[in-house]
Order: sequence, then C-alpha cells, then structure tokens
Amino acid sequence: MSGAMSGAMSGATSGTTSAAVSGAGSAGSSPEVRVTVRDLGKTFGTQTVLQGVNLDVHAGETLVIMGGSGCGKSTLLRLLIGSHKPTSGSIKLLGQDIAEIGDVAFDDIKRQFGILFQSAALFQSMSIADNVALPLREHTNLAPEVIEMMVKIKLELVGLRQHADKFPSQISGGMAKRAGLARAMAMDPKILFYDEPSAGLDPVTSAEIDQLIKELTRNFAVTSVVVTHEMDSAFTIADRMLMLDGGRVLKVGSREEFERLRAVSDADVSGLSEDDQIIRQFLRGAAQGPITRRRSADDYREDLLGEEGNEERVTRGAVPTKRI
Repeated sequence: MSGAMSGAMSGATSGTTSAAVSGAGSAGSSPEVRVTVRDLGKTFGTQTVLQGVNLDVHAGETLVIMGGSGCGKSTLLRLLIGSHKPTSGSIKLLGQDIAEIGDVAFDDIKRQFGILFQSAALFQSMSIADNVALPLREHTNLAPEVIEMMVKIKLELVGLRQHADKFPSQISGGMAKRAGLARAMAMDPKILFYDEPSAGLDPVTSAEIDQLIKELTRNFAVTSVVVTHEMDSAFTIADRMLMLDGGRVLKVGSREEFERLRAVSDADVSGLSEDDQIIRQFLRGAAQGPITRRRSADDYREDLLGEEGNEERVTRGAVPTKRI
C-alpha cells in the first residue's frame, strides 16, 4: 500500500477509533461477539449443502472461510447476509437472530454491515463517488455536503479520492475492488463480508487489498468475514480460519494452528487424522492426497454404475490455487 494511503488510514482513525479498538478488548473483558452461528444447516431439495456449522466472530477479528469449490462456503456467506434462510439452526448478527426478526429490524441490521462482492458490483452508469455515496443517500438524511465529505474520506482510505469522478469502465480491476470496499465502508459498518476479495487480481494488487483489509479491521475494530481460496491472502489477513468440506466444518482455529498443519512433512502426514490430511492438502495445494483420491473414486463409481451422483452428497471441491 502506498504511503499516502497508509497516512490517510492513520489520520482518519485517530481519536475515537483508537478508543473503539481499545474498548473492544479492554482488560478483563472479551471482545464483543458480532456473528454467532449455531447448528446451521441448509438443504436445497434433497441436497444437503451445509450441516452442523458453528462459529463465533468477534469485534476487530478477521475470520477466513475456505474450502474447495462446492464445499458450501458461498452458501454460508449468503446465509450470513440474509440472502438465504437456514433450513435449521440460527444466525445472529449483533445479537439478533436474522431468521426470526422482521423486515424492518433486519433492515436496521443491514445498515450495520457491508459487503464487498467478488466482482465489486459497481453501477457502471455512476461515477466512483456516486457509487460510494449511494448507501448514504438511500439510508440516511444527511445533507449533500456532508455526504460529499464522507465520500472523500472513504475514497481517501482506499487511495481513490483523485479518481472520484471516473466511471467503473475507466479504472482497473484492483481499483474497482477498492471502490467497492469504500462503498461497503460508507455506513461505517460493524461487520464487513468479503467474497473472494483478491480473485482475478495480480499479486501486487492482491497484496494491497490484503493490507487494506488488515488496516480497516485493526483501525476500525471491524469484524471481517472473508471467503477465499487464495492461500497467500488467507494467511496474510486471518486471525482465525475455518475449513469447510462437503458442507461440514472440519476445523476452526487460529492462523497459527493452520500454519502448523500446512508445515507437516510428507513423512509425518500418515500420523494426521483424515480431516487434518484434507486440510493439509488444501492448504499446500498438493496434487496428491485424500481430496483427489476421493474425487477419483467418486467419478469412477458414478461412471461404472451410471449414477449422476448421490444427491445427498455435496460436490467435493478442487485444490486451491496459489499466487506465485
């Protein structure tokens, strides 16, 4: 990240922000739990996509959700933001069960979280500044000059203030991601959800996005929930990590726990449980391991028996990619 961007971040977060960060984890108290998931399940028809998911995410913490294609991570994200309703279990955002509250109450919750979509999802007919201003115009009664000032602040945080009048077609993919993040931050949310924030970006731009996520989380005590299969990014931004496979949680733990699993040598891998071997293969992006053995066996069985696939079984995912 550029010095100007880092300086803007530092200056914009002085005073009240420092108090918010220190208050979120003051001595003798645990940080506020902002996302709570208990026994979450989701089915579509006869297909079970998620089962028995449990997690907590605290103020000022980044949780990375990862897993292969078809493991249920995108469905989990849609459930967390209220796009889908759970088949079983509960999701609480800021202490409220989003499946039980009414539309008006959920609208209030939605004002307190932001989303960075994989494609950035900017309105092509609007300038970058107008894209960022949109939530403020739709959900507040602030005067136009106040909104204009707030938009400049958000764009400065992501290093785009000088590009405010440009349209999405006039900026790069990385700049579009940063503009999307500025819009997600427009309402000063307590929770930020990220869907593959570094997907499709070059390594340097990806690293800049990672650094921006870390600084926003730290300086604003934002709760960040990030869905990604980019391992370099995951290990850079995560405080804790969650691994999904076949719709179930294999492990929730600290970044350090996952780093230790990734570092297990080939000579010692036989001493790991099946779940830990799956996690290790995914983290290392290895071509050989239980994920590929299982997929080959499934494909052979389906070809041999003429099956289209057991509807009760969630499609197992691919090995992740690494940035080089």
